[in-house]
Amino acid sequence: MLWQICAAAIPLVWLCVRVHSALFSPLLKVPGHNFTLITDVWLMLQEFMGNRREYIHHLHKRYGPVVRLGPNEVSFTSVEALKEIYLSEGSGYDKTEFY
Repeated sequence: MLWQICAAAIPLVWLCVRVHSALFSPLLKVPGHNFTLITDVWLMLQEFMGNRREYIHHLHKRYGPVVRLGPNEVSFTSVEALKEIYLSEGSGYDKTEFY
């Protein structure tokens, strides 16, 4: 009996944690599908079906140059964003000596 309660509580706790983190996420205002704040399962499904690139392109056509793909993933298409992300010299996001 106790293991059944625990088995039912685990998904409920997972969902509560995801919803709570979604409500207070800094990515809340980044455009994208609402369910991407909670899970990235749809993106993984697109990856397995071989449609990830087309899916992301469709999102950019619909929402613009900045799109939320999952709870912790954002896609950019602007040249300025690419320069900031990949050529950010001295911005504090550079790799350490370890790399």
